[in-house]
Amino acid sequence: MVSTGDVIENPATGERIAFRTTAEDSGGRAVEFDYYLEPGGFAVGKFDHVHPRQEERIDVRSGELGVRIDGDEWTATPGTQFSVLPETEHTVWNAGDREMHAVVELRPGLKIEAFFETMFGLAQDGKTDRRGIPSPLQSAVLADEYREEIRPPVVPGPAVNALASVLAPVGRRKGYRARYPRYADRTATDR
Repeated sequence: MVSTGDVIENPATGERIAFRTTAEDSGGRAVEFDYYLEPGGFAVGKFDHVHPRQEERIDVRSGELGVRIDGDEWTATPGTQFSVLPETEHTVWNAGDREMHAVVELRPGLKIEAFFETMFGLAQDGKTDRRGIPSPLQSAVLADEYREEIRPPVVPGPAVNALASVLAPVGRRKGYRARYPRYADRTATDR
């Protein structure tokens, strides 16, 4: 479990997160973190995603953040603040030649920290592709566990949930998990 001050990194995507407020700190109301993208960095997968139940608020502090919301692309610069409502397709990437820094808040917090911790840990262990995406069975286990936090928009939520419900048990039998203690332990030792 992440704590305030913990830092996690995804070498596949060039993302780094430093937690400011955890869901536990806020009574579940929000998760807030400093979000860094190295030049060429992008949100996991390089494709749009939705947060079914969370609003995402982004405040760009330095660098240039490429943004796509419902197909509309633009570049956010320092001082730009915007929100992405639940069920809205979006993605981000570093649109500049230096590190981008933003403060991101997701409301409510739900289990998004555990999702990030697992995805970043898998990437650190070389268990994702170059876009940060794990194997199909690992992805099914994650989609089943984190269905309220994040999903791809190309398939309707009920279809993603149904497919994950079928494939996730197979993935779990093969040893895939939604959370791995070693990633939580790794985060705890980084403090």
